[in-house]
Amino acid sequence: MRRAICMCVVFIAVASVSFAQDAQKILDTFKRNFAIASLDVKIQILQDAAAGKTASAMGPLFQQAVDFVVDNASLIPTDGRFNQLAGIGAEQIGVVAYAAGKDSVWKLFQVTLDSQTLAKAAAALGAVGTGDADTIANLNRYVDSQNAFFAAGKTPDMAVVAACFKALGVLGDSSSFPVLFSSMNLGYPDKVAVIAKDALLSIKGDFKEMILGVIKGRPLPEKKLALQMAMDSDKLTDEQKAQVAELALDIGLHSGAPDAAGKGVLRDIRFQAAAVLGARKWSDATGLLIEHLDMSIGEFDKGLVDRNHLLDSIGNVGAMNTHDAAVRLTQFLVLINSYTEKGKSYDDQVVFAVLQNLGALADKVAFDDLMYTQYLNYSTGVKKAARAALDKLKW
Repeated sequence: MRRAICMCVVFIAVASVSFAQDAQKILDTFKRNFAIASLDVKIQILQDAAAGKTASAMGPLFQQAVDFVVDNASLIPTDGRFNQLAGIGAEQIGVVAYAAGKDSVWKLFQVTLDSQTLAKAAAALGAVGTGDADTIANLNRYVDSQNAFFAAGKTPDMAVVAACFKALGVLGDSSSFPVLFSSMNLGYPDKVAVIAKDALLSIKGDFKEMILGVIKGRPLPEKKLALQMAMDSDKLTDEQKAQVAELALDIGLHSGAPDAAGKGVLRDIRFQAAAVLGARKWSDATGLLIEHLDMSIGEFDKGLVDRNHLLDSIGNVGAMNTHDAAVRLTQFLVLINSYTEKGKSYDDQVVFAVLQNLGALADKVAFDDLMYTQYLNYSTGVKKAARAALDKLKW
């Protein structure tokens, strides 16, 4: 029995060596014939090699075909057979996973605009480019350029763009997250946008860090969308969502915008992030939420935001349950009281919100000003709210 097994192993080894030798001979023959053949025969050689039993060893032949097309790039526009050659060669490099051919395949993006050829080239790069920084960077830059082209009101080749999205999804490198995020939100046709989203969800890596990368480094509309995506995601814990919202609020507070539209996006980011932090009582963000309240007060006074936005800002500061939060709301009460003393009215609902949140915080720092509120020309309801807040203070 042992002898039979040994004989079988020897037979397999000999057969493997024989196959390799035969495949090399066939490859050498195909390459020689390809070099001297007409275009029509070259195409037939590639088709025969791809269909043969030794196809897995024909990578160098397929690369030879792609290189031949690249070297004769000036003839591509006048003879469709060059694109046919390139398409077969690139596709088969992917099929047989011939990684050594990846640079040759990438060069096709520089010499042809043919849709089928480039779609096959993109698929091949997805198959052979895993872990190769240059291939991934090249595809990222190409997609970025097509996105810019589309954003400018022009129409890129959707088949090629979609194939590149799929390739980046297969490669799964975290560096592709920002460009795919941009792609899925740019306004491509639904079928193409879904491909971009599926590719993005295939990216490997720390989802929170990739989202933070978009919020830090991409245009304002994408920052806003990234924040929303993070909040909707089931890949993040509540703590991680709060961390994302904290960075978003920081950026919303401390970034500039050249026009009203950009300022509006920053304002949206701030209010969305603040709501997330308030709901989670994320006390680490107390300082940022105080800054947000300060900005919201100014915006309310100028008519840039409505009462509900200011009420939310007050409530989010109150939710922090920190001494600093109580100090800031007390300062706001002082400001409101000064208006009232001078005969100027302030929105009653805002006054109630400040008083209720000071009561919830129960910090004695508010004692003097809550007491004083009762002596000013407020409505009975406001005075009762001040009294109720006083009764909740802790000593």
